[in-house]
Amino acid sequence: MTNARNLPNLAKQIKRIIGQMRRENIQYCQRIDSGEYEVARDIRKDLKNNLHALKFVGNYVFITKAVHKKFVSLLDNIQLVFNAEKVEYDIDQISSKVSDFIVGIVASDESYDLNTINDFIEKIKIPDYRVYFFRLFNFEYQEKINLGPNIIIISGREFLKKIPENLNLKAEENPKIKTLVQPEDILLGVSVIDTGKSDKGYYHALNIANNVNNIINFLNGFNHRPSQILELSQHIIQEDGLYQITKKNGHFYNKQTPGILEGDWSASTGIDPDKRPHATMNFDKQWMPIIPLIATESDKLTSLQKQGARAIDWIGDGIVNSNLTKQFLQIMISLETMLEQDPDKLESKLKKEDLWKDTLSTSIEDQLVSTISLICNDSQINLETRNIKRAYDLRSEITHNGEQLTEDDTALIKDWYDIAYKIIANIMFLGNWSSTYDLWKAANLGNKDSDEN
Repeated sequence: MTNARNLPNLAKQIKRIIGQMRRENIQYCQRIDSGEYEVARDIRKDLKNNLHALKFVGNYVFITKAVHKKFVSLLDNIQLVFNAEKVEYDIDQISSKVSDFIVGIVASDESYDLNTINDFIEKIKIPDYRVYFFRLFNFEYQEKINLGPNIIIISGREFLKKIPENLNLKAEENPKIKTLVQPEDILLGVSVIDTGKSDKGYYHALNIANNVNNIINFLNGFNHRPSQILELSQHIIQEDGLYQITKKNGHFYNKQTPGILEGDWSASTGIDPDKRPHATMNFDKQWMPIIPLIATESDKLTSLQKQGARAIDWIGDGIVNSNLTKQFLQIMISLETMLEQDPDKLESKLKKEDLWKDTLSTSIEDQLVSTISLICNDSQINLETRNIKRAYDLRSEITHNGEQLTEDDTALIKDWYDIAYKIIANIMFLGNWSSTYDLWKAANLGNKDSDEN
């Protein structure tokens, strides 16, 4: 981390830019007053040569290319400072706020000092958030649920109390269902830093929504019908406590009907041959506080816990979208995500730390056997070394020879789901190992409480 004394002084840099802009704007005003410069006549030529932009904020504000170059350097330094201070930010949002601040002072000719600028810098360290909503399908609603400060689950009935009736209309021509949100809907809202100038914030929210849904399906397991995230035909946005519905679509094309599932059943008809109960939030409550950390791979997680978060995403996605073969394959991938290391690099690291023994093996299969056995052999899971190697061989048959699983293999998939769940829960809640390397040493060298990185 950069030493605070070596970080750029943002306030002084902003002050210098304001000073230069004021001097240059005085010169432009003098040229205008003398008749030497006419905006309508000279602006196009000036934009090619000396001028970067012209803004009107009660008065003309001229921004030269030299000032803009310093502004770009300022943004680089803001990122450097904010990264060092671990401030959460969106650079487009910061750019707009800083630009408006500087232009506003120059346009109004108001007095300012370094304290004024420092107060402004502290304010922009608190970003503006926007909540995007998606339909959570096949989910059994219990009550309004907040998963941390940035994730909310709310019923359509409760949501509709907060917006005018005439706002809840679809933008498509002649839609089968004219209202965007129905009372029986369940909505998942995700709060993200967003400028509103592009779809970047929306797709970030959509990615987190899918992560949350994958976590829910991972925790509900195979005994529940998987819930799904459906995009809506229009964006539902909450900003500054107010709701709005825009006509701006996600990545849908005219041939698609957003929010409706293709196939023999859909969100609109409610026809579904699957007799399993809907997904719920009735799983082990110890997971509730950690769900938002997992969904965003928070810095509060260790490197191994972040790998556990990716493993959850793999398994949850398999439960939602995949056939039996892919479900098994994604469970095996999730295990490798947490437990696998490059064999040669692992051996080299052990030798460098003077921990290598000729009796040790760093093969992928043996890595899985030792670490899985460490966590699962003291549980009720019936696990033998040959079963682990047989599963790894089956994974190779699928990837290399196109082997396909059938309904007869359902029990096999559920067994390996139980194993993965056990390992992930240990990694997430016990915190005995901060890295895959620590876990391997605990399994093979007896360092069960190692916390080295």
